[in-house]
Amino acid sequence: MAKKKKYSLMRVIVVGIVLTILLRLFVFEKFKIYSVSMLPTMQSGEWDFVTKYNYGYSRHSFPFKTPIPEGERLFASEPERGDVVVFKSTREQERWPYVKRVIGLPGDIVTIIDGRLIINGEMAEREEIGAFEHEDRRGRLYIFRQYIETLPGGVKHKIIELSDNELTDNVAPVKVPQGYYYFIGDNRDQSEDSRGSLGLIPFENLIGKAQIKN
Repeated sequence: MAKKKKYSLMRVIVVGIVLTILLRLFVFEKFKIYSVSMLPTMQSGEWDFVTKYNYGYSRHSFPFKTPIPEGERLFASEPERGDVVVFKSTREQERWPYVKRVIGLPGDIVTIIDGRLIINGEMAEREEIGAFEHEDRRGRLYIFRQYIETLPGGVKHKIIELSDNELTDNVAPVKVPQGYYYFIGDNRDQSEDSRGSLGLIPFENLIGKAQIKN
């Protein structure tokens, strides 16, 4: 009788472990935020859940090699403008994933003039809602202007700006090719993203959708 109970307990433990691994591989995963690029939406140092099924699965969806061919996705579903997405950089030497907001979809023309986001000739509306303060790890205090920005299509989200005259506040127009996306951080003046060296991100490199805490 004792042996049967022990066997049953072991079976429950094994099944639990297998289910946990499958859920992590195919359904959701926890990612730690390492930068301030998504302030005020996501805080540096916090852990957030990412659902992996939203956009389907590619060779970047798993921590091991898969038979999924390069450039393809299984059960593919494209992201929408305004989604916050975790993705792999196109720079193969980089191990850690990035998290940014989808701004430009395939076919869009994206530009920024004096800090204002313009998509297909339409300037995104923004409403100032006061200041946002952030102290970095060195104790330096940054005071940002905080806005609610409305993207074409109606998605509203918060952004912060040091000013409208920073390095990435004037960006030449870029047409997003098919199969690629234009990503920007909500912390517009402290984010490495598609406006600079990170460049446009192929659909293949998307890992999942970040579940934003309200």
